[in-house]
Amino acid sequence: MAEIDAASVLFPNDVPSRPASVPEWAHAQRTAAEQRLVGNHGKPDAAAAVAFPSERKADASPPAGEKSDDPAAVLFKDDAARKGVDYERAVGGELDQFTLDAMKDGDTERASALKAATAALSEDFRAAGTEPATIEEAFTIVRQSADSFSPPTPEQIEAGFVAGMSELSASGVTEADIGIARRFIADMERVSPGVVASLERHGAGNDPRLVRSAIKEAKRRGYR
Repeated sequence: MAEIDAASVLFPNDVPSRPASVPEWAHAQRTAAEQRLVGNHGKPDAAAAVAFPSERKADASPPAGEKSDDPAAVLFKDDAARKGVDYERAVGGELDQFTLDAMKDGDTERASALKAATAALSEDFRAAGTEPATIEEAFTIVRQSADSFSPPTPEQIEAGFVAGMSELSASGVTEADIGIARRFIADMERVSPGVVASLERHGAGNDPRLVRSAIKEAKRRGYR
């Protein structure tokens, strides 16, 4: 049985942290996630469409004479993906310490997952044109969470969830907004398995700043 992550605002506890196997449907699910992450929310590829027929929301061809634009080109035409940003260095600079820590702890499985996640996240951010400042902000929040206390107890996680939801609600963040962020994070986990569990070890998923950042980036990528 797959391990289950602790509850939090961004990483709800119904998401397995380590699947026991990678069946064909999981490959199709990853492909569909990759498409959504680059802004293609209407036309899943053939494999994903067979595995997930409910996701075929806008599968119709455009009217005759109307140009069908690549969603990524439309959403991210002015973004950093077209400006030669070194995403591997930006992401690696943030995740390398987590990888080294895992190696020091003798957790080779987590270290390998983080190495793969570094490559996958770098490519995702490049494809989506995520601003380096956004990446730095998110990882800064994670680092602050990791530096502030030892891994939280289940009671602390629950208290963090309640406090985080209360602050977000008071600032005008809606359940729909949080749902958008969760779908975005779930797709990121499919593309970079294991990174969520590593970053969540110190409760960063309940930090309202990280939640707002995820909402902003998700909307930029076309999640609705």
